[in-house]
Amino acid sequence: MKHKSLLFLFISIISFQLTAQKLQTPDEFLGYKLGSRFTRHHKVVDYFKYISENTDKVQFQEYGKTNELRTLAIVYVSSADNIKNLETIRKQHLTNAGIENTTELKDKSIVWLSYNVHGNEASSTEASMLNFIQIGYRK
Repeated sequence: MKHKSLLFLFISIISFQLTAQKLQTPDEFLGYKLGSRFTRHHKVVDYFKYISENTDKVQFQEYGKTNELRTLAIVYVSSADNIKNLETIRKQHLTNAGIENTTELKDKSIVWLSYNVHGNEASSTEASMLNFIQIGYRK
């Protein structure tokens, strides 16, 4: 009986850890199908904060506010090692671009995806959440 209890406890812990590592899709987080209604700015920000708080492959960084005091943010997505070394990678990128001189040259690429909203065009913001999951960060 004692062995069965320990086995049950072990299986419960393992399944909890596996479930905890699975990130919610935008649909799961928002409570509606993405694109079926307008997603307000604060909900988009909340989603990316949620992602960054639940994986070591994402870093959320606020860099300012709009004139309406809405958060302006950048979200870094990469391997856990790259996320830990963002400043080094930034400096190496500046060296590769001929802007700055550092001792190390690396052949890492930086891809900037900008999802802007102008007026009532919300599709790019919705796409940012969908693309995030499509590139494989549901783990």
